[in-house]
Amino acid sequence: MFKDDPLKNKNKLAFEKSEYLLQHSTNPVNWYPWSEEVFQLSKKLNLPIFLSIGYSSCHWCHVMEKESFQDKFTADILNKNFISVKVDREERPDIDSLYMAAVQMIAGSGGWPATLFLNEKGMPFFAGTYFPAKPNSHYPSFTEVLAKIIEIYSRDKESVYKHSELVYENLKKYFTQSSTQKIKVHNLYDKMSDEINNIFDYEKGGFGIKPKFPEVSKLEILLKLSKRYNHDDYLDMAQLSLGSMITGGLFDQLRGGFSRYSTDRAWKIPHFEKMLYDNGLLIRLLSISYQITKNKEILINIKQNISFLLKEMKNDKNLFFSSQDADSDGEEGKFYLWDYHQLETILSKDEFTMVKKLWDITPEGDLDGKNILSIKSSIKDISEKFNKDVDSINKSIELVKSKMISYKEKEIKPNIDKKIILSWNSLVISGLCKSYDATENQIYLDQAENTTYSIMKNLTKGKLLFHSIGYSQSFLEDYSYFTRALLDLYNSTLSSKWYHLAKNFCDETIENFWDEKEKVFFDTTEMSDLILRPRSFYDPMMPNAAAIAASNCYKLYRMNNEQKYFSIVNKSMEKVSPILTNSPLDTPNWFLLYSELHDDNIDIVFTGDRESDYFREAKKLILSTYIPNSIIVANDLDDNSFDSPLFKGRTNNKKTTVYLCKNNVCNLPADDIELLQKQINNEIGVGR
Repeated sequence: MFKDDPLKNKNKLAFEKSEYLLQHSTNPVNWYPWSEEVFQLSKKLNLPIFLSIGYSSCHWCHVMEKESFQDKFTADILNKNFISVKVDREERPDIDSLYMAAVQMIAGSGGWPATLFLNEKGMPFFAGTYFPAKPNSHYPSFTEVLAKIIEIYSRDKESVYKHSELVYENLKKYFTQSSTQKIKVHNLYDKMSDEINNIFDYEKGGFGIKPKFPEVSKLEILLKLSKRYNHDDYLDMAQLSLGSMITGGLFDQLRGGFSRYSTDRAWKIPHFEKMLYDNGLLIRLLSISYQITKNKEILINIKQNISFLLKEMKNDKNLFFSSQDADSDGEEGKFYLWDYHQLETILSKDEFTMVKKLWDITPEGDLDGKNILSIKSSIKDISEKFNKDVDSINKSIELVKSKMISYKEKEIKPNIDKKIILSWNSLVISGLCKSYDATENQIYLDQAENTTYSIMKNLTKGKLLFHSIGYSQSFLEDYSYFTRALLDLYNSTLSSKWYHLAKNFCDETIENFWDEKEKVFFDTTEMSDLILRPRSFYDPMMPNAAAIAASNCYKLYRMNNEQKYFSIVNKSMEKVSPILTNSPLDTPNWFLLYSELHDDNIDIVFTGDRESDYFREAKKLILSTYIPNSIIVANDLDDNSFDSPLFKGRTNNKKTTVYLCKNNVCNLPADDIELLQKQINNEIGVGR
């Protein structure tokens, strides 16, 4: 197809590793991967750059590819007038972060696919998201956009350059926000409460009206506030939200796994793609919720969701794939939709009668005449209606699920992007650790450790981490999330090897991403190939990586009293203060760190024999209890390599002893479980 391309009918993406890029390798568009060659060609040929950013499980990315990038007429326009670049946002989150900020500035909102036009320096001058093949009341057609860009670029290139420089300057301002404004303690908590109350949906749960995203960090704030104020209202808000998610269409009631977001207010109709990071974050949040409430429905959902990850998203190296597609057989959500009469045929009469009540199955359906499974009636209600005990109903439901899953096995399944992303796997490790803490299910901890060992084998080289298998780059999110995962492993196991690894990778985070002059963690190393070195203070989808890095520093400071960590925490908070004060709900992980710094801190110190029954009982009690702002350390009689200042004066006795300290004031040493339980109740209160 192209003279310099040795692969017939394929463009330059044929040489890439990314599944998303490979999906576009047979497009008639002469795609280039992101490289210096793109900018050299743009300058040499005097052509603007067309940049398209997406990911493999993105529905609208598929739609735009089918409508425009597979279309020969559109491809000819692009090939003649542009240097076209395709980027996988999961492979290059730094490119996505930088240019998505530009999309939001220029278009007023963001999303994928991201569509941008750049000059030969990489400065954007026009941007949007999805453009249809034919114009509609909301958008011009993609070819109309191309025609306009071609006209303006050829007619008045000087104005285009001035505009691109203006966008560039605005991007610089966006990524260099700073101030010395101080946070007022009470005002910030009040402002957070006000912002939550203003946008919380008290009828259906979650934030806003629609679309609705899980927004895990905001829900974690509700759980934390419920403890801070001993206030059930915040807990009820979190439980309403989680209950709506796990019973609605957002959660796959058959196979497990949460979809990316709900398109409606009631969490009924999802956007069907399943992302690894969402599910890792949600099992962690659900586990915290279970620590507080001991709600059996939450426990069931934790099991179902982890089962989904282990069965469908894990490879033979104990690493987890990045996503499941929204589409199958060319249709969005087809694999998850059920026709009323189809179910009537598959199931027995009694089974069909039961699932109609259980999952709200109707002839009209929820989406294009098809049903999305969502729980309408509780198991208790079903058992009463059919005059059967709960165990019998549960067995019947499992049989029905088995039949329905077998039926769907005959259909084309959604594609799984088998890309392994270190940062996202780290979120799963943290989720598994918290699930182990809450449930004491050893399988979860074993999996967390096995995944960590595999990361160390496949995604590290000495002190270096790699964002994905086969790539030499890494980003702040890889280091900060992995360090947190290692700290979570230490918390769950009290094995000093995880502490040492966490400290090592936290030090590498500081070495590679911390800027002492700017007092910030950057998203990339100094060797970045972008027009700007991006940094972020907000939490668009995942926890803000800089906030997590600072939080890791604070935990290590509390564990080892090394002042360099505390210095970074203070400088980071000073930098983020104006943004946090202005909009705390948009910076939830900075708020969570702020609360760690200003609320009660709990230090829990284990000393003595680790093999005693009391050690195991005490560890189980503490891990299964939600204790915000807590750290746990344990001395090892056989390994003194981790010598925390918290052990000072407390390691002479070989008898297992637990010290529970609040704001550096300690209770009496606890050497029996009843005393320890009493101290916990006195210091943090008793959960519901």
